[in-house]
Amino acid sequence: MEITVPELFIVAHDARHGNELVAALSRYFKVTAFSDVRAAIDALEHADPDVIIAENDIPPNGGIGMLLAQASGEHHKAGVLLTLNRDEEIRASLDDISQPSRCLTWPIETKLLMDTIAGLINEKAERAWDDLPDTQRIPLKLTVAEYQDISDKIAAGEPIQYSSAAESCTPLVEAIKVGAHLDLLKNVQGHHNYTYVHSMRVATLLTMFGHGLGMRGDNLLILSTGGLLHDVGKMVTPPKILDKPGKLTEEEWPVMRDHVVESERLLDNGDDITKGAMIIAEQHHEKIDGTGYPRGLKGKELNQLARMSAIVDIFGALTDQRSYKPAFPPAKAFGILESMETTIDQALLTVFKDIFGGDEASAL
Repeated sequence: MEITVPELFIVAHDARHGNELVAALSRYFKVTAFSDVRAAIDALEHADPDVIIAENDIPPNGGIGMLLAQASGEHHKAGVLLTLNRDEEIRASLDDISQPSRCLTWPIETKLLMDTIAGLINEKAERAWDDLPDTQRIPLKLTVAEYQDISDKIAAGEPIQYSSAAESCTPLVEAIKVGAHLDLLKNVQGHHNYTYVHSMRVATLLTMFGHGLGMRGDNLLILSTGGLLHDVGKMVTPPKILDKPGKLTEEEWPVMRDHVVESERLLDNGDDITKGAMIIAEQHHEKIDGTGYPRGLKGKELNQLARMSAIVDIFGALTDQRSYKPAFPPAKAFGILESMETTIDQALLTVFKDIFGGDEASAL
């Protein structure tokens, strides 16, 4: 299956700058570099990059001239724009472009550049949600805003409020009731914040699972809110480990696993977390044979909610799309889960597979 990776155009007259950008970004994005403006504009007739990074002193009219020219032309396809010089006149010119844009100044820290690109891609994705039906638009908009608010609270040392997250998840529960889960699972994938994407997908899948089992009311809301909050500990995991496009080392893996403990700590700092939501956060990596983490719980120590969460988290991760791996089709994901005979509840898995659906779901 083809992997859909965000695409960048780099237009840099200075070879050193161009090489620095390519080296920093090519591990995470599909990068095409140009030293000539005309070649970049011609390429836009056949390509649709997510972000254009244009060095402003490139001849003949500078990067801003290139961006303005292609933005007003017949082949304006770029969704978001980025220039690498900070200047008030440039800022004013970028304001004339309808798509999101940012200004950065050399030298540029890699993290700032990555965060800026991710922010632009996310803004593009969130704008696209505006055209969706209310059953999809409202849950996506509210949960992404809540996730950003949670991130801000963690950065400020403030407690996470379960009640606020639950309020943002209420429309998600309603969407599941009318069968909108597949649309939500697909449309959230365009966002570039993987922790949010995975958490929203787990929230959707868990709610769908519970609804299919006959759960109603507050029980469904606990599933959706617990799913949204289950990985908040990853917000304090070092980005170089969290976003590493490859296998973690023996030293890195324990740091990644600590996200579960961090999730528990962050949620426990609030004063209104429910027991069910905490179980989802604490136990979604536990296995019934005791080989899971962080506590190695097994058998009867894991209730139905913990077992459901483990199935959904693995299924979500397998069917999530990353820059370095494709989204597995549901049939392949279920095959992998069915091979995990001693680690997950196979009876519940059979029920989940039945609830998830057949032919229509296979197109996910």
